[in-house]
Order: sequence, then C-alpha cells, then structure tokens
Amino acid sequence: MSAGGALRAIGTSAQGASDAAFRVRLELPGRSLAAHGVDLELLPLFRGEEAQRFRDAGALGKARVLAAARRTLGSALREAGEEASVVVVQRQVDLAPWLALERAAARGRRLVYDVDDAVWLSGRQTGGHPASALKGAGRKVRWLAERAEHTIAGNEILAEHLAAHSERVTVVPSLVDPAAYAMRAHEQGEGVTLGWIGSPTTTSYLRAVVPSLERFADCSSRTVRLLVVGGSAPAIAGVRTEERAWSVDAEQRALAEMDVGLMPLEDTLWTRGKCAYKALQYMAAGIPAVVDDVGISATAVAGAGYAVSGPEQWLEALEALAEDAGLRAELGAVGRRRIEQEFSLERWLPTIAAILRGRV
Repeated sequence: MSAGGALRAIGTSAQGASDAAFRVRLELPGRSLAAHGVDLELLPLFRGEEAQRFRDAGALGKARVLAAARRTLGSALREAGEEASVVVVQRQVDLAPWLALERAAARGRRLVYDVDDAVWLSGRQTGGHPASALKGAGRKVRWLAERAEHTIAGNEILAEHLAAHSERVTVVPSLVDPAAYAMRAHEQGEGVTLGWIGSPTTTSYLRAVVPSLERFADCSSRTVRLLVVGGSAPAIAGVRTEERAWSVDAEQRALAEMDVGLMPLEDTLWTRGKCAYKALQYMAAGIPAVVDDVGISATAVAGAGYAVSGPEQWLEALEALAEDAGLRAELGAVGRRRIEQEFSLERWLPTIAAILRGRV
C-alpha cells in the first residue's frame, strides 16, 4: 500500500503509450482509479518516440530499439519493487519470444491479466507478417493466464478461450468516457459523410467494402464523402475521400462531421475476438454504425445501428441512413445511452478496482 492507503499497482504492455489498446485498456481507466483507492503506474515497453522508430526501422533497427526498450522496462520493473503489489499485464510485456520481462513483472506481485484481442493467434492467422509467429504469443498467453490471480477479457469470445487456462475470468469491455465525446447533431443536407477510424493494419477491411460504397454512391441522390482517420483512403468511384493522420484531436474532429460510422470486418478467428471499439466510439458520439456481423459486433450495436452480412445489406443500411436524418438521430441517441449504461468508465471502474484489490 502507498501513502493514504491506496493500492499501488503497475500496468504494463508490449506497446507504446499512444497505442490504442494501451490507451483504452490501461491509461483511460488508470486516470480515474485513484478515486477508487488504486494508484496505477503505467509502464509501456516503448517510451516516447520508440514505438514509431520500431515500426519504421528495418530488422536490425527494430532489434536495437527493442533491446534498449527491454532494458529500460526491466529497470523500471525492478525499481517499482515491493511497493507495487499488483501488476496488470495487458496482452504481454515483451515482443521478444522469451518470458524474462513477464517473469520480472509478476515476481513478488499479484498478477492480473488483461486481454482484448485473440492474441494467442499470430502470423497469417491475424493478417500479419508470418514471422510474427516467432514471438511465441500463444505460449505467453498460457503462461500469463495460468499464473494470473484474475484474468480480464474484453468480450465473451475471448473469455471462453481464456477460461481454459485461468480459474477466474471476468468480462470487462473496452471502455469509453462519454464526457469526452460531443453528441453529433444530425441534419439532412445535400450530402452524407461516412466515417472510418482505424490504423494502417486494418485498412484492408475498409478496402473490402469499396464495391458496396461505389454502388451506394452510384444510386444515392446525395453527394458521398468518406473520412478516413488513421489509415489509407482507398480510391472509390463517386466518393470524395479525405485521409487524416490519427490523433486524439483528429479523431474528435472527424466524429463531429460523420453522419454514419463504418466498421467493416472480415470473418476470421482473429476478427471474431475483437471488441468493436470503433463502433463504441461512433455510438458515444451519437453516430449510427454500420458493421459487419462478425464476433460481438451485432451485440455491440444492437438498436444503435446495423449489423450486416454481404453487399446487399451494406447497400440497404447505407441508403436507409443517408436518406433519414431523423433515423440517424434516433439510433445515435440509443447508442449514446447504451455507452453510458453498458460501456462507460463510471459503470466499470468499481469492478476493475475490486479485481485489482483481490475482492472479486
């Protein structure tokens, strides 16, 4: 315990501080856990610009950046000492295949393991580079889940897999702070703005619905615009595309302009484990979502958008929303209420704090 009786905990992950999962699963709840008696110190593997340098470097450069980051994190874990009695590991601690940093993080501390993706998959199973299988992610998941006092899963699909290795598993969805999202005011105009928030690695999902977007633009009576935040905007006949680099501000500005949020997904083992966070962001901003019916997507957007299967349903959903600002506003309001009731920090912080304190 730290001064004042607060529980001191560490949150660590093999990511950079600006990476989406680290921000959503550790940083966002960490800001507010102090009100529940938990002091969470964040220790990402990559500090500052290291994550970007790692992504941009060749093989030798990646090895050098990773080696330096591992040394820094190892020192930080040792310096935290016994005062930090709990460690929250988000996905894994290290990108290297061995378990040295995972052991260092867990040594002398109660371990809480947090998983928001099917991280036991690797290589072509995730759409990534085949060499990523060398990271030994599946072995790390088993090692961490088996030693965790409590495992937190982002959805029921992940929980079912993790329950084979961990005795205590609780589903805590990826959370949203509704206060950080302004409600979209929907008005009918001559055009309709579609929006997609993602990353370079998920742009392929957007490209898969290009034919549907082209059909929609061809038959729509309105001009069609597509905002792409965080990825590459594909060429789409009849659609004016606008590409923006991701930042928190860019994300918020785009949400203020969107009429409809898009979350296309391929149906794979990897995507079935996803937590539908794009859709949750659209819903928080009062924007109806159109999503592929994969994994928990349909459950997430129930009553707040459309979960579709195939080109015809994509076209029907887009046409319905483009032609009716009242429908967009209605579904958007439902989505905002569901975020506040089921996916908000306020709803889940007491549960997270209880898990960290060992009271669940």
